[in-house]
Amino acid sequence: MDSLNNYLCFSIRHLMKKIDRQLGDKLEGYGISIPQSFILYSLLEDDGITLKEIGTRTLIDSSSMTVLVDKLENEGMVERRLDSQDRRAIRVFITDKGKDLATEVTSIAKEFNVFLYDLLGEGNQKEFLHGVNNLINGLE
Repeated sequence: MDSLNNYLCFSIRHLMKKIDRQLGDKLEGYGISIPQSFILYSLLEDDGITLKEIGTRTLIDSSSMTVLVDKLENEGMVERRLDSQDRRAIRVFITDKGKDLATEVTSIAKEFNVFLYDLLGEGNQKEFLHGVNNLINGLE
């Protein structure tokens, strides 16, 4: 029988679990999860986008999005407002407190990203990204 490590999907899952654990540990001291950091980062880039837009950008499903934004709102990081043009749409805005936290965790994420690139080694970085993008685009 083949080892699970011979299956690319298993190896990628194993890698993501390690990445989630290490990055999650780094963010834990800030009281924020990885998905919440993605939400704050998206709002830093484009404040006032809808919950649906955030979900699409961050790959977070709508049921999880509601819980995550609730927590961020309860902590004063974001606020929700009804869209003046479309009452069915809810827009999310980052607060000053949220911006401060987002700036801090973004620098941690950037450092972690550099760490991962270093682990890949200089000669492998472009090929790895190319391969990952081929997989992402090929599985759509």
